[in-house]
Amino acid sequence: MKIVVLAGGLSTERNVSLSTGCMVSAALRRKGHQVLLLDVYMGYGKAGDDLTDIFQTASETEVSISGIPETAPDLAKVKAMREDRSDCFFGPNIIELCRMADIVFLALHGENGEDGRIQATFDLFGIRYTGSSYLSSAIAMNKRLSKRFFAEHDIPTPKGISMKNRNALRIFPTRDYRYRVS
Repeated sequence: MKIVVLAGGLSTERNVSLSTGCMVSAALRRKGHQVLLLDVYMGYGKAGDDLTDIFQTASETEVSISGIPETAPDLAKVKAMREDRSDCFFGPNIIELCRMADIVFLALHGENGEDGRIQATFDLFGIRYTGSSYLSSAIAMNKRLSKRFFAEHDIPTPKGISMKNRNALRIFPTRDYRYRVS
């Protein structure tokens, strides 16, 4: 089976995603699949490149991902590393390569990876992918909405509070480890 493992991206969870992608790719190869590990933001090659036999030579042409730091990435530096300097979330040839695959394994984490945007895009292009649909992904990323849904359906969930960014609430821990809002 031809599988694209899509990792990386532009969230603060980029490095976790790259680590996940490396592990998933290795496991799929051990199972005998033709696997292409790609960084969704960096892409592969240049637009218009010949991609005809890329899955047959995937281990030779794959994007090299090594020495992944455990700290959050500097996203400005990541953006500066992209050769074409485009502000498009999808790097060169990503959509084309995903369309060539039998399925795309989504190893993306955080915003733009788990919030339903990639899934909605892939649905529009007819690209098969692993994981939840765009709607369920979007709902799950909205913690307030998810908690409300759980409560309405008697699904136990820990207590929590919701805040809106525009209120700019400041939270300080107190001695007894409860939170007070000032």
